[in-house]
Amino acid sequence: MRTPTKRLFLSVSALAATTLGCGVWSSPSDYSAYRAYRYEAAGPERLAAGGRYLTQHPDGRFAGEVRGVVLAQEEDFWADHRSSVDGLNEYLRAFPVGTHHDEARERLRVFEQARAQQEAERRVVAEAERVRRETELREASARQRLWMRTQFNRWVRLFGGLNGWGQGMGPIVQGNPDFGAAFENDPPQCRAAHCRKNYSLDFYIPVPGRSAVPRRIGFTLDMVRVGTDRLVNQTMLLVHNRGLTAWWELENQQIADAESAEARETAVRWTMDQLRAATAASFPEAHDTPAELYGPPPEAVMQGVEDDESAEPTPVDPNACVIPSQPLGTRWSAVVGCEGITTPRLTAPQDATEAHARSLTSDEPAVTPHACLRFDAYAAIDGEGMSTDEGLTVTLIPPCAIHPPAPVAPVRPGRGGRPARPARPAAH
Repeated sequence: MRTPTKRLFLSVSALAATTLGCGVWSSPSDYSAYRAYRYEAAGPERLAAGGRYLTQHPDGRFAGEVRGVVLAQEEDFWADHRSSVDGLNEYLRAFPVGTHHDEARERLRVFEQARAQQEAERRVVAEAERVRRETELREASARQRLWMRTQFNRWVRLFGGLNGWGQGMGPIVQGNPDFGAAFENDPPQCRAAHCRKNYSLDFYIPVPGRSAVPRRIGFTLDMVRVGTDRLVNQTMLLVHNRGLTAWWELENQQIADAESAEARETAVRWTMDQLRAATAASFPEAHDTPAELYGPPPEAVMQGVEDDESAEPTPVDPNACVIPSQPLGTRWSAVVGCEGITTPRLTAPQDATEAHARSLTSDEPAVTPHACLRFDAYAAIDGEGMSTDEGLTVTLIPPCAIHPPAPVAPVRPGRGGRPARPARPAAH
């Protein structure tokens, strides 16, 4: 009795004999590779199977048959697949020992060389783009850190060189094109006694091991107008909510402990030095303010107190020689454009002067003042209900305070009530 294994072997043998049309036997490996070729679907996969058969059995029992079919399709296959990397790889897979084998390998080498060059060029472009983006980010970050310094420096220079102090807003804007362009861009909010422009900046301070801490700093430019003619004799560059501390945090990228008086004082001293450096650089002839130009004692300003804009303006006596008082909490004061001042020149610490110079994108010429002005840098005073605004004020000093009128000598009557004759000059 025949076993199933013997029956299967005889059936396969019979199939091979029928396929070959003769009784010649082939090796199991030869027949297996040929069978894979015959049972593969038409197309590239069958050609690939035929190519594998010819590679493994170049002199196999079925080599002639397979070679005839494969080679008959090679030229058309080559024409369709020689123009791309995928096509060339497909050709070599279908015809591993084909007529165009060497040419296909050379074409692949050229394609790979071009691809490598393109990849190198792409990496160069990508690296240049990465460097550009990083540079832009660094520059944007630097601009943001210097935002408060830039605001103060810009407006101190514009106001310090302003023509028309003591006049109304119209003549001032018309007589100062640079100031007019800066001030009228994004027009200010003007009420009875003030013309204001508000700016703000949101920023973050990185903290190792935790999320960055958000901060906001607010800056206000406030031109004060007085009297019925709304004359400008003072402007204030303000940061709110003890913003000098926020300025220190922004530029130094560190957090100042809000509960620490020492941290607060460190921030205030630092910002005061920066303001001194910017002012001294723009006005080399600035002097420390002499005591006679301090004005009357400053008055405390309470938090949230605003002038009544609906009230009638207080008339200003043009003949009065009134020096506006300094802000409460003034840390340093300087005058520019004032004749006859003998106090020491305004100076700043070396590190602040160098920091100011580094912050400039180009050389800035000295500013020529056209009036006697007093610059007062001040910090908010601690106390319940006290205003938390602080910064820098620029105040017009009236000419009469610099050149008081000469006293008039009394006239002695002569005989008969007539004025006495002037004395003759002494003979030489």
